[in-house]
Amino acid sequence: MKEQDILIQEGMNLLYSGMAVVFSFLVLLIISVNLLRIFFAVLIQDNTTEESYDPLQTEQNDIHHKIIKEVLGGIRS
Repeated sequence: MKEQDILIQEGMNLLYSGMAVVFSFLVLLIISVNLLRIFFAVLIQDNTTEESYDPLQTEQNDIHHKIIKEVLGGIRS
């Protein structure tokens, strides 16, 4: 009986240590994903403040929208 108790105790210790490793890995993963999200949000925000208003770009966007509307209108007809 003593041998079975030792085996059960070692199995429980192995189970607990495995659960602790998985839990710590998931916590580190969640923290790193959130830190990267914050870091890239700051980078994107800095890039958008540096860009200036470009009327040529809005004109090109209008042309693209017109082309898309014509293509979709041709497909529906």
